[in-house]
Amino acid sequence: MTNILIVDDNKDLRALFKLILNNFSILEAENGIEAIEHFKDNKPDLILMDILMPEMNGIIATQKILEIDPNAIIVAITAYSTRADEIIKAGAKEVLKKPVRKEELLRKIKEYTVEA
Repeated sequence: MTNILIVDDNKDLRALFKLILNNFSILEAENGIEAIEHFKDNKPDLILMDILMPEMNGIIATQKILEIDPNAIIVAITAYSTRADEIIKAGAKEVLKKPVRKEELLRKIKEYTVEA
Protein backbone atom coordinates (compact mmCIF):
# COMPACT_ATOMS: atom_id res chain seq x y z
CA MET A 1 0.00 0.00 0.00
CA THR A 2 1.25 3.47 -0.86
CA ASN A 3 2.27 5.49 2.21
CA ILE A 4 1.53 9.22 2.06
CA LEU A 5 2.65 11.82 4.58
CA ILE A 6 0.31 14.82 4.80
CA VAL A 7 2.06 17.86 6.26
CA ASP A 8 -0.21 20.81 7.05
CA ASP A 9 -0.89 22.86 10.17
CA ASN A 10 -4.63 22.87 9.36
CA LYS A 11 -6.11 19.85 11.17
CA ASP A 12 -9.37 20.05 9.18
CA LEU A 13 -7.51 19.98 5.87
CA ARG A 14 -5.47 16.96 7.00
CA ALA A 15 -8.73 15.22 7.94
CA LEU A 16 -10.22 16.03 4.52
CA PHE A 17 -7.16 14.70 2.69
CA LYS A 18 -7.27 11.58 4.87
CA LEU A 19 -10.91 11.05 3.89
CA ILE A 20 -10.17 11.56 0.18
CA LEU A 21 -7.12 9.29 0.34
CA ASN A 22 -8.80 6.48 2.27
CA ASN A 23 -7.27 3.82 -0.04
CA PHE A 24 -3.77 4.81 1.06
CA SER A 25 -1.80 4.45 4.26
CA ILE A 26 -1.73 7.98 5.72
CA LEU A 27 0.68 9.64 8.14
CA GLU A 28 0.09 13.17 9.42
CA ALA A 29 2.35 15.99 10.56
CA GLU A 30 1.36 19.54 11.51
CA ASN A 31 4.74 21.19 10.85
CA GLY A 32 8.10 20.64 9.21
CA ILE A 33 9.77 19.28 12.34
CA GLU A 34 7.17 16.52 12.66
CA ALA A 35 7.43 15.87 8.92
CA ILE A 36 11.16 15.19 9.17
CA GLU A 37 10.67 12.82 12.11
CA HIS A 38 7.89 10.92 10.31
CA PHE A 39 10.03 10.74 7.20
CA LYS A 40 13.00 9.29 9.10
CA ASP A 41 10.81 6.74 10.89
CA ASN A 42 8.49 5.72 8.05
CA LYS A 43 9.99 6.64 4.65
CA PRO A 44 6.65 7.49 2.98
CA ASP A 45 6.28 7.05 -0.78
CA LEU A 46 4.98 10.60 -1.22
CA ILE A 47 4.80 13.75 0.88
CA LEU A 48 2.09 16.39 0.46
CA MET A 49 3.70 19.49 1.97
CA ASP A 50 2.13 22.81 2.94
CA ILE A 51 4.49 25.79 2.70
CA LEU A 52 3.47 28.12 5.54
CA MET A 53 3.46 26.35 8.90
CA PRO A 54 4.61 27.16 12.44
CA GLU A 55 7.92 25.95 13.91
CA MET A 56 9.40 24.95 10.53
CA ASN A 57 7.97 25.86 7.15
CA GLY A 58 7.60 23.50 4.21
CA ILE A 59 10.52 24.99 2.29
CA ILE A 60 13.06 24.21 5.01
CA ALA A 61 11.45 20.81 5.72
CA THR A 62 11.67 19.94 2.01
CA GLN A 63 15.37 20.81 1.95
CA LYS A 64 16.07 18.75 5.08
CA ILE A 65 14.10 15.72 3.89
CA LEU A 66 15.90 15.76 0.55
CA GLU A 67 19.24 15.92 2.39
CA ILE A 68 18.22 12.66 4.11
CA ASP A 69 16.93 11.08 0.89
CA PRO A 70 17.43 12.88 -2.44
CA ASN A 71 14.84 10.55 -4.01
CA ALA A 72 12.00 11.60 -1.69
CA ILE A 73 8.93 12.74 -3.62
CA ILE A 74 7.46 15.98 -2.28
CA VAL A 75 4.47 17.77 -3.78
CA ALA A 76 3.69 21.15 -2.27
CA ILE A 77 0.09 22.16 -1.66
CA THR A 78 -0.45 25.79 -0.76
CA ALA A 79 -2.80 28.74 -0.93
CA TYR A 80 0.22 31.04 -1.28
CA SER A 81 1.42 30.60 -4.84
CA THR A 82 3.83 33.52 -4.36
CA ARG A 83 6.13 31.08 -2.49
CA ALA A 84 5.88 28.37 -5.17
CA ASP A 85 9.27 29.16 -6.73
CA GLU A 86 10.99 28.81 -3.36
CA ILE A 87 9.70 25.31 -2.67
CA ILE A 88 10.45 24.19 -6.22
CA LYS A 89 14.03 25.43 -5.76
CA ALA A 90 14.10 23.51 -2.46
CA GLY A 91 13.29 20.33 -4.39
CA ALA A 92 9.52 19.83 -4.50
CA LYS A 93 8.36 18.15 -7.70
CA GLU A 94 5.55 20.65 -8.19
CA VAL A 95 3.08 22.93 -6.45
CA LEU A 96 -0.68 22.40 -6.31
CA LYS A 97 -2.82 25.38 -5.39
CA LYS A 98 -5.39 25.12 -2.58
CA PRO A 99 -8.17 24.26 -2.78
CA VAL A 100 -7.08 21.11 -4.63
CA ARG A 101 -9.80 19.14 -6.36
CA LYS A 102 -10.06 15.46 -5.43
CA GLU A 103 -9.53 14.34 -9.03
CA GLU A 104 -6.39 16.44 -9.42
CA LEU A 105 -4.96 15.19 -6.13
CA LEU A 106 -5.56 11.54 -7.03
CA ARG A 107 -4.12 12.07 -10.52
CA LYS A 108 -0.94 13.58 -9.09
CA ILE A 109 -0.54 10.80 -6.54
CA LYS A 110 -0.89 8.25 -9.35
CA GLU A 111 1.65 10.16 -11.43
CA TYR A 112 4.27 10.08 -8.66
CA THR A 113 3.67 6.61 -7.19
CA VAL A 114 3.52 3.11 -8.61
CA GLU A 115 0.66 1.58 -6.61
CA ALA A 116 -1.79 4.46 -6.86
